[in-house]
Parts: sequence; structure tokens; C-alpha cells
Amino acid sequence: MIKFFRNIRKKLLKEGKTTKYFKYAIGEIILVVIGILIALQLNTWKEENNTKKLETKIIKELQSNLKLDLKEIQHDIEFMDDINMACSNITNYLKKNEIASDSFFKIASILRVTPHFDPNTSGYGLLQSKGVEVISNDSLRNAISLLYERSYPYYKRYEEERLRFHALHSEPKLLEYFDMKFALTDKYYGAFYISAEDYKTLQKDSSFLKLLSAIAFENSAVQNRGERTEASIISLLEFLQKELEENGDD
Repeated sequence: MIKFFRNIRKKLLKEGKTTKYFKYAIGEIILVVIGILIALQLNTWKEENNTKKLETKIIKELQSNLKLDLKEIQHDIEFMDDINMACSNITNYLKKNEIASDSFFKIASILRVTPHFDPNTSGYGLLQSKGVEVISNDSLRNAISLLYERSYPYYKRYEEERLRFHALHSEPKLLEYFDMKFALTDKYYGAFYISAEDYKTLQKDSSFLKLLSAIAFENSAVQNRGERTEASIISLLEFLQKELEENGDD
């Protein structure tokens, strides 16, 4: 093609058609510039298309992660309901019953449970590695960062505080009175037992009743934060779905 244009210019010069030569040269330059602009535009379009595909991939992976997170945190919240109920039931049981039954052992075993949330972060990790600006919607980008950088870490601190409380206060007191045995078939993988003599002592131990109240308090604080985190996950899932639908990728 270049050789073809060169031959035309040589022919015009040879024939002495200088004006036509310059007009043709200018036209050729314009064509070259247009070609370059088209190539740049095509390259820009290709990059934008690739970025959009990457954005969609990250959003879908975030969705997948958050759906798993939602199930896990809702499961933990249900466990925390059981813990609060156990504290109340044990308190009432100790006041009303002279001997410990199997139902008491099952309820008491719940006291050792400390649910912990382990979020799935592969989607957010991918977003960080590619650059958060991949998410074109500023509000969505901020919502994602808020959940992973503030809500999740804040909830984790609540859990860590409960774990410290359990290690320092709950576990030592439970070990003082109960024999614990691992039981895979039980809901909480453990079975508690107490001798008749220890049970009578337990009934008179006012510090144990205070401990039950404290366990319920600590547990309720974590549960409240968990429910707020649950709401944040649901909100972000709805935001992500809306973004996919608006981009035609639902």
C-alpha cells in the first residue's frame, strides 16, 4: 500500500503537477492521521472492554464470597441465640432442680461455644491486586471498602474480646465443675458431666450465676455487632446485583 502511494507521488512530480502533488500529500497525511486515530480508538475501546470484563468478574466473585459470608454469619447469630437461651435456662435450672439431668448437661455444653466469623476475601483480594478503580461506580467502590476495611475488622475485634473473656473467665470456671468429653455426634461437639456433689456446690456458687450473666452480656454485644454486619452484607449484595443488572450482566 505504501509503495502504491509512493508511485502516485512520483508520477505527479514527473508530470509536473506540483499543486496536485501537494494536495495528494496532504490528503495522504490526513488519511494516515485518521488511521492512527482509529487505531488508538480501537485500542482504547479494547482496554475499556477488558476493564469492564474484569470489573464484572470481580463483582461476581465478591457476590459469591458474600453469599457464603452471609450464611456463615447468620449461622453464628443462631448459635448466639442458643448461648443466650442456655444462660437463662441454666440459671433457672439451678434454682429449681436438686439433681443434674441429661438435658442440663446438653444445655451446659453450649457455654463453651464461641462462634467466630471467617470471611471469604478472594474477590476483595483480586480487586486490591488490580486496583480499586476497576470498580467504576464510586458509591459501590466505597461500599465495598467500608465492609472489608471497617465492618469486618470491627466485628472481629468484638469476637476477639469475647474469646479473651472466655479464656480468662468462662473456661476456668467451667473446668472447675464440669468434665468435658468430645462428642462428634453432638451439636456443639462436646458433652458436659458433673458429679452430684459438684452440682450441689455449683448451686450455691453465686459467682457462677454472675458468670452466666456476664457470658450473656458479652455474647449479646457480639451478636448485636454481628447483626449489623449481616445487614451490611445484605445491603452490599443488593448493590452488586443492581450494578450487574444495569451493566446487562445479571
